[in-house]
Amino acid sequence: MPDFDQTVDWPAAAYALRDRLGADAIEPRVADWLSQHEGDSLLVACSGGPDSIFMLCLLWACSIELDVEVVIAHYNHRWRGEASDEDAGFVAEVAVALASTFELESRPEKEAAFTETAARELRLDFLRRAAKKHRCKAIVLGHQQDDILETQLIRLSRGVGSEGLSAPRPINSFPGYPDHIRPILHYRAGDIRMALNVCGIQWRFDRSNEDRTIARNSLRHDVIPSLMRLMDRDVQVGASRSRELLEEDARALKAIAKMHLPEAFLRSKILDRQKLQTEPRAITRRAVTAWLGAHQLIGSLTGPGMEALLDAIYASKPRHRASLGAAFVRLTASEVLIELETDAPEELIFEGSTLQMNETVLLPSGGQVALEGVVLSAGLLARLASGSVDSQQEAYFSLELDEPMEVRSWRPGDRFRPIGAPGMKKLKDWFIDRHIPQAERKRLPVVTTSSGEIIWVPGFAPADSLKIGPETDRALRLTYHTRKTL
Repeated sequence: MPDFDQTVDWPAAAYALRDRLGADAIEPRVADWLSQHEGDSLLVACSGGPDSIFMLCLLWACSIELDVEVVIAHYNHRWRGEASDEDAGFVAEVAVALASTFELESRPEKEAAFTETAARELRLDFLRRAAKKHRCKAIVLGHQQDDILETQLIRLSRGVGSEGLSAPRPINSFPGYPDHIRPILHYRAGDIRMALNVCGIQWRFDRSNEDRTIARNSLRHDVIPSLMRLMDRDVQVGASRSRELLEEDARALKAIAKMHLPEAFLRSKILDRQKLQTEPRAITRRAVTAWLGAHQLIGSLTGPGMEALLDAIYASKPRHRASLGAAFVRLTASEVLIELETDAPEELIFEGSTLQMNETVLLPSGGQVALEGVVLSAGLLARLASGSVDSQQEAYFSLELDEPMEVRSWRPGDRFRPIGAPGMKKLKDWFIDRHIPQAERKRLPVVTTSSGEIIWVPGFAPADSLKIGPETDRALRLTYHTRKTL
């Protein structure tokens, strides 16, 4: 970045940038969107880096002609100490120079350790709150063309469909929230920096972008350049074209889903399971995703969890439950419906779901807990006696099922006595003794009787109070299966 110069005439530099870029300065679909929102306010997310400064200057210079008001927002992640504070100060100075409203928020102290995913969620939450405060119709983001292939490669490694591979889109709509628009998605990173330099526009340099241990940085600096040399072509352009085609396919599939399953795109609490089963999985997936999104539940379900739910919808078993935070999806032979747990404690990872005979509970992680009755054959008794039963996946109980069981997450104060233990002990202490990571503790299901007694946690023997004796001829079998992520 050039040395910081307080004498820069930011309005003049912004107008120079607009004039240099010409009539097609703004991505065509975004330009059309803006033409339909005259008189509205836009929240411009600006980090201070070259892409967001380029976007801010361009949009600000066009704002009078477009008849929109620009509000500038900066989220200080505080990742780089003093440098992060300087980024925030720089954007604040630009906002003053452009006589624009400015919103700033810093990551709170209590969020001291977090992932990049959590950081994005914190920033998005701030941007949406700021947009609501200023009644902004859209949040403007500075993604450019080079971001497309990086995003596709990252998402391919996780396993996604056309919806995921068509990101970042020029326009994204979210029910109940402002649209996301990307006015510079058609520009290359190199062209952006060249235009900034020609117009004398400064930006902040984030040294963490050079850290090759971060996957996106390694893709940008090492993998993609190697791929371009190997293919002897500009793979960024091909990726951008693929993104457009995938978006067309995704929009077409969504339109078909709306046509065939219109109730899924409304706030109905009940879907016709038999209608879902008659559609191709790609159509049903989009319908169920939209349905859960309309109820603000889609964020409680992982990718594997969604696949497990779809498996259950198409399966022949008449009854299933899928836990989704403070609610769960219940499947009957003919319906898929949402049931809320309004009084559930907020700190729980997933809420209690009842489990009856020959029923399966689907967890947000994609795991499944199932219950069935079994006859204790000589072979099975031998397995139990030898200790060869895998406690991670199954457990057997001497228990008459008069009432349904409950499957929930671990709660502080839970106490448990597995077979062979000298006495009752806090489940937390058992986790510590077994060196089970905290993240895994939150995901493990806890199975209890209707009275609340813990009878099994995967990885442990079943409760000592329900162990199978020599006279037991029938038992209950609990199984736990996880769905591995890609």
